[in-house]
Formats: sequence, structure tokens, C-alpha cells
Amino acid sequence: MKLGSRKTILVLCISFLALAIGSPAQTFTTFEAPGAGTGAYQGTLPHSINSSGEIAGVFLDAGNSRSSVAHGFVRAANGVITTFDAPGAGTGSTQGTWALSINDAGSVAGMYIDQNNLYHGFLRAADGTITEFNVSGAGTTGHRGSCPTSINTAGDIAGTYTVESGVYHGFVRAVDGTITTFDAPGAGTGFEQGTIPASINTAGDITGLYKDASGVYHAFVRATSGTVTTFEAPGAGTASGEGTAGISINDSGEIAGGYSDTAPIKHILFLSAEGFVRAADGAITTFTAPGSGTGMGMFRGTISGRINAAGVVTGCYADAAGALHGFVRAADGTISSLDAPGAGTGLEEGTVALSINDSGEITGTYADSKGVLHGFVVTYSSTSTTVTSSLNPSTYGQSVTFTAAVTSSGGTATGTVTFKDGATTLGTGTLSSGKATLATKTLTAGSHSITAVYDGADGFLSSTSPVLTQTVKQASTSTSVSSSLNPSKSGQAVTFTATVTSSGGTPTGTVTFKDGSTTLGTGTLSSGKATFTTSTLSVGTHSITAVYGGSTDFSGSTSPVLSQVVNE
Repeated sequence: MKLGSRKTILVLCISFLALAIGSPAQTFTTFEAPGAGTGAYQGTLPHSINSSGEIAGVFLDAGNSRSSVAHGFVRAANGVITTFDAPGAGTGSTQGTWALSINDAGSVAGMYIDQNNLYHGFLRAADGTITEFNVSGAGTTGHRGSCPTSINTAGDIAGTYTVESGVYHGFVRAVDGTITTFDAPGAGTGFEQGTIPASINTAGDITGLYKDASGVYHAFVRATSGTVTTFEAPGAGTASGEGTAGISINDSGEIAGGYSDTAPIKHILFLSAEGFVRAADGAITTFTAPGSGTGMGMFRGTISGRINAAGVVTGCYADAAGALHGFVRAADGTISSLDAPGAGTGLEEGTVALSINDSGEITGTYADSKGVLHGFVVTYSSTSTTVTSSLNPSTYGQSVTFTAAVTSSGGTATGTVTFKDGATTLGTGTLSSGKATLATKTLTAGSHSITAVYDGADGFLSSTSPVLTQTVKQASTSTSVSSSLNPSKSGQAVTFTATVTSSGGTPTGTVTFKDGSTTLGTGTLSSGKATFTTSTLSVGTHSITAVYGGSTDFSGSTSPVLSQVVNE
């Protein structure tokens, strides 16, 4: 669990977050903790936001040319920032106070690193009182000790501790201070193997990861009863450094996490990853943020962060050039990107969205073009999109207007809606008073799966409507037949012309010409007409009909009988 020296501080940020050693416009509020450094790899790193909008995090001071010291801070909802240091915190490189999680009571859990590089847990009450605690059995030499990672509403704290041999074990500290330790089944017992809890919900359920004896990562969820269930994301790799990790759990038991696959790029877990959401029933949905790349830099792919009560997930992804972008994944799976103003666009620069509360407020950090870190908070409102049809079922050729309605508790959404037929885009509409429309006459006969995708804008999350099944019936037709010569004489050529009309447009296809039940021949429609010429009709009266066979969009029809008289 050694922090290392001068890797990108964003790597540290993600490491502590998981303990795994189409872009809407928003109004960002950026902030700096007093005393934060202004050099590369220095600055402000928010980690957690509670339901009141209070933010806990870390700032790295100016230090010197080779080191920075970490200090904790709490930012109130009104923007006032209070900084603090745990008693006993060291003042050397990457030593100091790491505030990692804040609950709704304003209590902060985290760790401090002392001058000997030992890790100690702490709980800071809302009044500023700091209580230190250490898990029995934690190591007492450098880069070992106790590291809380998450605190729930009740004040229960989950975390990991490292024993002298370098093995990780999980713990949960009850509000009365009682500490229970645990290990996930299958966790390795070698150096830098073991169990690493990452998040605890109100009920006391814990998610995290463990590393087995082969160096493969696996996710777990530990129920309040102590029962541990392990799981793997579909497609997760099985080589050393690959696997699955649970990162955050909400009160419904939904888990957001990440997995690394078996791509040929060898990597550290979470630095090349895809995201997933695991439902309370165990069903796992994987996802990749649009624009996520596998190119340059330590970060590759999609890195999940926190999941709130509505199932909204935050995180970040690296593009092909290695620049970082935040993302917000709505509960319906729609993903929006977010970039803080002033964020750099170079390798390992950019925006990381680390935490979201139940009101949709998101906090995180961004690195500018000089590598300086800055805090931000931005509020997103969840949206719900529905789509309706002006005419369902409709007939081929009729105009159908689809109306999308986008609603949100955050106000009236603005922006655009994309209307889709399955994966095919039909067109777009601009929201006005929360509604957008699209009229089309191009739907073929049959069943169509229509959705409306709100792209998100001005602090509103994107969302996708449930599928509307639009049924389009074939257009009816009318067929008539005429003769070029009636009566005719035996042996004379007679041309029969069929005309097929429809209110749905101009039919296409073939027409069969019949004499009673006998087929004379066929003709192909052109501009609604088909012809057939014959000179073989016998003397007498013939009952001629034209039968249009129909097409995908037009129904068939048969003409009235034409009596063709043939004389000697």
C-alpha cells in the first residue's frame, strides 16, 4: 500500500478512491483549499460529497521541488473551507492527512501518515474533534497500518489495514468504536495481496476487491451479517493485474465498479479498465464511456467512481491522447461527459469526477495544462424522457409526429432530443418547454422500436425513453385494368394495362394478368402502371383481371373484371 513518490497525483486520487494500489454544458464552481500548492502535482483534490453538499478532500501544499504534504479540508455548502491536520501527521513527502469520505452528519473518515510513513485511521466529527484509531494487528513499519476508505450515515467506517507481512485485510468500525476484521474468501496471503474494502452503505453492506495468490483481482460484497459474496464482471481478465473491483455501493445495494480485460496492453487495475453496474439481484451491466481510448498514458479506458441513490454513476475516462474527461452515467445507461473549464487537454491532464450525492451534486478535481490540481463542484439534475406518437397504428405514407417530453425535478430541461428507430437515427428536435417533436412519413410497414434520447444540457443529465412500439400498416391499393383494343379480332395483339393507385404513395412490384383463373403473364409496375401484350386469345369473351401482389409497404388488390371480346 505504499504511495510512491512523484507519480501523477490523479493516480493517487484514483488509488485512494478504489484502494487498488456528448457533452452537456454545466455551470462549474471551482475552488482552491487555502494553502494548496500551485506547482505541478500540487493543489486541491476533493474526494467525497454528502447530501448537504459538504465536501471532504485533500490539498497538497507547495512543499519543495520534490515533495508535497497532504492536508485535509471540509468545504461547506456555502463555499467556506476549513482545513485541518490530524495530530501526529507527518510533514514529509506524501505524508500528512488524507480526508477520504464524509457522511451526512459531516463526519469525515480518512487516514494520516506519520513521519515514519505509518498509516493511522481517524474520524473527524462535525465539530472538528479528531479521534485516531488503529486496527489491532496492523503493521508498525513503513507503509503499513490502518486506512479507512468510507463512512456511512450511521458513522460506521469501512477500510483496510496492512499487517507486517504486507497483506491487506478488511475491517469495519462500528459507531461505538468496535472493530471487526474480515477477509474475502480466496484472498491471497502474500505481499500486497488480500482484502481491500472501498465503500459502505447505510445498511452496513460493504463492497471492494481482493487480490488472490495469483495477483488477480476479484470484487466482493459483504452483507451486514458478515456473509461475503464474490463476483466477476463479464469479460474481466484472469491474468495478474487484471480482474474486477467493486468501488461504490448505494443504499439499494447497487454497486459501481471497474474491470480490466485481457487486452494485450499490460496494466495496473483501474488504470486500464471498463465500468460496470451490478444490480442488487447480482445482474451486471458493463459500459464504456464514449470517447474512451486505449492510447497513451497511465490511464486507459473508463474508470468508475461513485453511485448515488438514483443509480447515477460518476467517473472518468481517458481519450486516445491520454487526456482525462469526467463522465456521468444515468440510471438508464445514458452517458454524458463533463469537462471543467480550464482543464488541460494534454497527457494525464483533464477532469476526474469522483463523487456524486443524491441531489446530483458532483465533486472532483481537474488538472490544468501545468499539472496543477483544482477542485470543482457541479450540480446535475436527473431527467426522465418519454416518447409518444400522434398516430399508432399508422398506415404507410401517413405522417406521424413523435413527441418527446423531458422532465426533471431540477426545472425545465433545454437542449436537443435524438429520435431513433432501433439503432437508426430518424432526426433531432429542439426542446421547447420540455418537449421536442419530429414528424416523419418514411417509416416502412411493420413494427418499429422508437426511442427518444435526450442529449443533456445546462446541468441536466441525459436520459433515454422507454421503447415505443410504432406499428405501421401497409397502405391499401386499388387496381384497374384496361384494354388497348376491345373488341379485337383473333390473332390481333391486345395490350392490357394495369393501374395501381394508393393514398400512401406510388406502389411498386408486379402485376399478374389473368383470363379467369388462367395466368396470361406478368408485368412490372413503373410509375404505378404495368402492361402485358398478347395475341393468343381465342374467339369469344374473356374475363380479364389484373392482380397486384403487393409489396412491403402496399397491400395487394385485384381489379374488377374486364370483358375482352375477341371476334373471328
